[in-house]
Amino acid sequence: MASKTDLIEAQNFSRRRLLTAFVSGAPGGKELEPARPLRAVVIAIVLTAAVLLAGAFYGLIQPGLPQGWQNGRMLIAKDTGARYVSVKGVLHPVINTASARLLIPSSSFAVITTDSHALSGIAVASPVGIVGAPDALPAPDALVNTGWTACVTDDGGIATTIATRPAATATSRAVVVENGGERWVVADGLRYRVDDENADAVLRAAGIDSLAPVRVSSDWLNLFSPGAALEPLVITDAGTPVPGGELDDGPLLVGEVVHTSGSPAEQRFVVQPDGALATLSPLAWQLYQLGSGRTMAAVRDVSAAAVAGLHTAKAPAGGADWPADGFTSITASDRACALLSTDSGGTRTVLATAPASRKASAGVAVQAGHGALVDAAGRGSGSAGMLTLVDATGTAFALPGADDETVKRLGYTPDDVGTIEQSWVALLKSGPELSTSAAGATSTASAG
Repeated sequence: MASKTDLIEAQNFSRRRLLTAFVSGAPGGKELEPARPLRAVVIAIVLTAAVLLAGAFYGLIQPGLPQGWQNGRMLIAKDTGARYVSVKGVLHPVINTASARLLIPSSSFAVITTDSHALSGIAVASPVGIVGAPDALPAPDALVNTGWTACVTDDGGIATTIATRPAATATSRAVVVENGGERWVVADGLRYRVDDENADAVLRAAGIDSLAPVRVSSDWLNLFSPGAALEPLVITDAGTPVPGGELDDGPLLVGEVVHTSGSPAEQRFVVQPDGALATLSPLAWQLYQLGSGRTMAAVRDVSAAAVAGLHTAKAPAGGADWPADGFTSITASDRACALLSTDSGGTRTVLATAPASRKASAGVAVQAGHGALVDAAGRGSGSAGMLTLVDATGTAFALPGADDETVKRLGYTPDDVGTIEQSWVALLKSGPELSTSAAGATSTASAG
């Protein structure tokens, strides 16, 4: 039988063993770790970030369509080059850029570049657009609305150039040209027809006596405004007395040339049928001697007091736009050109020259990437104009009925529009008319 001491030691041993079990765990067993609630949260965050990054990466290599693409947008599939205009979520293939811009209001126009995969599944309608309309429009800062030149080629053709630097320089000289059997003198911005019966004499009287006429086309000649014909100056009823025109030394005759004492020798007047004194410029004096002056060539010197009672005619004798002193011809080393010039008075055509040694070939040349946007009107202030777009190929596209919104749809402002005469546009080849209605018409041409 165990003693009391043995029982106490056994009890102490059991106590120590139990304590060791609580402190050290079960021998050879696995302990359960306490739960960590944040681990699931961290894992969820990591997975979410991975999904977002994957989506962003996919978006970079496979872009979708931005909001608002359904209306008034031009969509371009970069992998195929196909172009579309969006209307109410439907894609309309469009055959060129000009047509696309005309269809979309200027306030909402935008270009979306994507790939064909992003467009799959979207309804596609019939192609629209204007066949032959420009695919590349000149930028606003590439518009050349003045400085055009049209030079006469060696065979009478026209070399037209549209560039920021004109191909010819304005001249104060004149050129004698021939068209359809008629001779003309072109100077400054005017063309003067030369009288057929007295052509050589008239040209000599005008100061031109050596240069052979340059053969030109009607299109070139029509670039210049018509001036008064160069012809012998004839005064009606020349040689008859002027009623009430009695001077101290005899009656004053119609057609008589008078010079007041003390005035410059070239200051002459010719008596009109009503007794008025019309200024006779040096050129008019020369042409008068071929007309009525043949029989009344003598100049009558009178005092200023003798003619003080006579009034001065409202217009000079001869053509109102005749130059006072005649003309000086361009030289054989000059090539005759027309220059579209702009000054404070507006745009007008003037005579210009280029070196004759510089080759000129018939046709139209436009500076690369440039063009024009002009209001082309007939001659005269009452002529209505036609808005015309000229592209880099030298083709003119009329825009009938165009307003400010039409101009804006093409990417311009009303201030970008220049003004020229229709005769310049006649030198260019014509393309189809551009309008919003024509752009929206169904086309059988390829839109790709």
